[in-house]
Amino acid sequence: MPRSESETPPLWRNRDYNLWWGGSAVSQLGSGVSQLAYPLLILGVADSASAAGIVAACANIGYLGASIPAGVAADRVSRRALLIVSSVVQLVLMAAVGLAVAGGHVWVPQIAVTALVQGVMSALHQAATTPALRRIVAPAQLKVAFAREQARDMGTQLAGSPLGGLLFGLARWIPFAFDAVSYLFVTLAALFIRSPLGPDRAEEKTAEPTSVRQDVGEGLRFLRRDSFLRFLLLWAALSNCTLAGLAFMFVVALRHHGASASVIGTSESIVMACGLLGALAAGRIVRRVSGFQIVVTMSWLMVAGTLGVAALVARPWPAALCFGSLVFFMTPLNVTFEARMAATVPDRIAGRVMMTTSMAAQSLKWLAPLVCGALADRFSPTAPVLGLATVFALLAVAIHLTPALRRFDDAPHTGDDAGLAAPDAAPEPATPETAGRDAQPAR
Repeated sequence: MPRSESETPPLWRNRDYNLWWGGSAVSQLGSGVSQLAYPLLILGVADSASAAGIVAACANIGYLGASIPAGVAADRVSRRALLIVSSVVQLVLMAAVGLAVAGGHVWVPQIAVTALVQGVMSALHQAATTPALRRIVAPAQLKVAFAREQARDMGTQLAGSPLGGLLFGLARWIPFAFDAVSYLFVTLAALFIRSPLGPDRAEEKTAEPTSVRQDVGEGLRFLRRDSFLRFLLLWAALSNCTLAGLAFMFVVALRHHGASASVIGTSESIVMACGLLGALAAGRIVRRVSGFQIVVTMSWLMVAGTLGVAALVARPWPAALCFGSLVFFMTPLNVTFEARMAATVPDRIAGRVMMTTSMAAQSLKWLAPLVCGALADRFSPTAPVLGLATVFALLAVAIHLTPALRRFDDAPHTGDDAGLAAPDAAPEPATPETAGRDAQPAR
């Protein structure tokens, strides 16, 4: 379990955290490289956009389908073992794809199945990562740790696409070999972390074994009893859907106004660079500003950023800066929500609760391009962007009207000492000794 605050060194001296951060950074860079190489490979082999779409859909289906079972597994079996096994399986899968490409024997159904299994393994890995991270980071350092995680993710996304294009240009098999090697780093990181990653089952040895259905039900009951988590489920689903729609319409609108492919690519790089800056600044912001102030202020700034995109979409660089400012503002908002959720969920159900939240966060993303595309064809590209700004505004208003958000900075009760009693009803909020991490709902 986490050490007391007085015994905890700064994060830069935390061997286990730095080991995990570095291994994950290399692995995510490899994933960014292969994510660009996958559609390029399919388009080159099958010359079919629909085939590339099927491969991408298989990865999403695998992740969503495995989310809740993965959460149950993370609360039942060794999280270290899940981290290692899921990484090794993905290493083998990517090595097999690289060998097939090098040998000139690429078969689209094989790639689709590989993507499906990768999605399942990603769910297992995420389910174990989320509760395990808090075992190596003290509760008082969680906000800073989350900010560094966001900076890592933004940095690897920014570097992954150009690196993937460069490696794919050298030889089609190189990006997949690079990704395979990257999984070795995160495997070694999980292997050499000294902290116990859980779950702790000693206190449940005398209890009767529970079924998977009972375990899932326990996690869902905890979500239902906590008004903040209920709000977060809805907020994560709608904000992710809205952000996905804006990303889609950003490209469509720029193209509609005559922007070239290179201009669009540069514009997206500006957006990602702003996100990286937001992640780097998030640590200072969350330390100096109260959680409720961050939630309220950043929510309305996201509305302003979306309206700026709608107004300036005919001018790529100003529009990119507006979209980038939205991503900048969302980063400290994500960190704040992550830390608050971490302080709410008890360790023994962390995998189930957080993977349920992750699945909810991804559940509506597929809908955004369909609705926005139809509105753009019926009216103009500006119309759906204004609609997305309206959704962000409604979410900001909901923050003002939700009682649980007005009590955002109160110390939450994890339910560890009360048999998962409803946190809202706890008269004496407990210190969050089992603080953890959610699955980055708005990412």
